[in-house]
Amino acid sequence: MAKQAPPAPKQRWYKTLWQAYSVTARTDKKLPWILGSLLLVPLAVGILAAVFTDGLAAKIYGPLTGLMVGAVVSLFVLTKRFEKQMFQQMDGVMGGSLAVAQSVTRNWQFAEEPIAVDQKTRSVVFQGVGNGGVVLLAEGGNAARRPVTQTVARLGKLVPGVPVTPIYVGHGEGEVPLKRLTKEIKATKTKQFGRGLRKGLSAADAATVRARLRAMGGPQMAVPKGIDPTKARADRKAMRGR
Repeated sequence: MAKQAPPAPKQRWYKTLWQAYSVTARTDKKLPWILGSLLLVPLAVGILAAVFTDGLAAKIYGPLTGLMVGAVVSLFVLTKRFEKQMFQQMDGVMGGSLAVAQSVTRNWQFAEEPIAVDQKTRSVVFQGVGNGGVVLLAEGGNAARRPVTQTVARLGKLVPGVPVTPIYVGHGEGEVPLKRLTKEIKATKTKQFGRGLRKGLSAADAATVRARLRAMGGPQMAVPKGIDPTKARADRKAMRGR
């Protein structure tokens, strides 16, 4: 029996951080100045507090506190600007909604393959299952509404009683832009089951639904040549700032 290849080594957090900075700084020319200011200003305040304050503790912890505050604020700003750039790059790219949705790793899983693709209109529908039921991510504007309606009807027979929430991704009326997609997915639990902590699909129920949907399969058209709906990927660790 052939030996299994060893798992790929996990990337260090500082390499992930540097990768996020490098990618963002290519187009965000103000980023170095912004991060430098956010890091140095709190440090300067801490040093001044240590100079003009009596006591050994103040002289030691003043600069350290300023440095830590500057580092935390800089990391937060870097993460937000990185996310903004990634959303801009994926906006309008077929499969961009899946890349964003798969960054929601808690309580949700989204299948790699689309459940419906229209070659002519370039509309595509992805499917995810989580504590809010089933979510359908639809790209392509009005052209995606027909396959979504058909899918909702089919899922009503396959998994009766499980809520199905279509989310139309885009910038039109009634559509959700990529930058709000994560929040919209997480909100489906509250919309479908209310605010009770024990309501919603349990992890076991969600696993059962996913297994049933995989077993039953579903209608799917071939993806057009040159288009890979699952190719677009966001760096999840960098988006979370780790």
